[in-house]
Amino acid sequence: MEKNCNLHLVTDDYGVTYTSTQICAVKGSTVVIGCSFKYPSRVNVLKRVWFTKGNDNNPEDLKTDPAYAGRVSYSSQWKSCTLTIKDLRESDSAVYKFRFETYWESFTGLPGVTLTVTGNIFIYTSVKTYYYHDCVHLHY
Repeated sequence: MEKNCNLHLVTDDYGVTYTSTQICAVKGSTVVIGCSFKYPSRVNVLKRVWFTKGNDNNPEDLKTDPAYAGRVSYSSQWKSCTLTIKDLRESDSAVYKFRFETYWESFTGLPGVTLTVTGNIFIYTSVKTYYYHDCVHLHY
C-alpha cells in the first residue's frame, strides 16, 4: 500500500492580531499600532509589509512610499508587527494592513486598522454627583 505524503498547511497556524482596529490621533503626534502575528515554528518569514495601497497580493510597502519617508518604523521583535508613524498628517488617515510572506504561505491581517487623524482635539467630560440617597448598582 502506497502512502500519500503531501504537505498540508493549516491556516490556523497563521494569523495577525491587532490591539485595536480603530484609532484616532492628532495631527503632528506619533501613533503606535500594536500588532502581533503567528506562524509555525518550522517556517521562516521572508517579508513583512504594512500597506494602505495596493491589494493583498501586491501591497505597496509604507517604507517605500515617499509620503511616509522617514516617518515609519516596524518592530523588529520576534512575532511583533507593531507599526509606528511619526509626525502624523491628516492625509495619513487610512486603513492599515499588515502582511507577511513565507515560502509556504502569505497572510494579510484583515480587516486592518482604521486610523483617523484630526487637526483638532475635543475633550468632552461628564460629571455626575451621586448623593447618599441615590441608588447605584454595580455589576461585576
